[in-house]
Amino acid sequence: MMGKPKVLSTGEWCLPASTWRETDRSARLVVSTDRGETWTVRGGCNVPEDIRAFDEHLAAERRDGSLWLLARTMYGIGESVSTDRGRTWGDLRPSGIAHPSDRFFVRRLDSGSLLLVKHGPLAERTGRSHLTAFLSDDDGRTWTGGLVLDERPGVSYPDGDQAPDGSIYIIYDHSRTSDREILLARFNEEDVRRADAVSPDSSPRRVVNAGPDADQ
Repeated sequence: MMGKPKVLSTGEWCLPASTWRETDRSARLVVSTDRGETWTVRGGCNVPEDIRAFDEHLAAERRDGSLWLLARTMYGIGESVSTDRGRTWGDLRPSGIAHPSDRFFVRRLDSGSLLLVKHGPLAERTGRSHLTAFLSDDDGRTWTGGLVLDERPGVSYPDGDQAPDGSIYIIYDHSRTSDREILLARFNEEDVRRADAVSPDSSPRRVVNAGPDADQ
């Protein structure tokens, strides 16, 4: 499994890639130094076999140049840090972010803040419901805000990006085996901080695709 590349401060492109349950050091980083022409495996974080799920890991570059990796585990979200640009990683440990064994989303915004989209409040382990956005101004040590994007059960797999005008777009699915909906939420950083989508351009829960038998 591979995700969208991040551009590090070194100019390198960095992709998360996983062998899932097949090998140790399964949560890997694949790096390109030539803008995507060629790729090499830089290193991998070991997710212990007894807690290994699907990894679905993401890495954020911290202000000190270290890389902070978050990975899906059987208990929720584990974390590890690399101080050598992803070549070696510390032991994976619980991140302190309460979460089910499910995908989450984290990325650096243009403002420098980190955006986290997860299920439920920071300290509560919920099921696949209450997709909520948070912000961190200290590289993930503390979080603020709490904008609920979709409170319904059966929402999962958030991913997203930020537009040049500052708008944040998060795409996710709902009821993947029946309604099979893909939804898009649009909001900005201030909406997250206020925990309320009050900006005039905000647009939560917009269905952009659905299964052929779903109600339109």
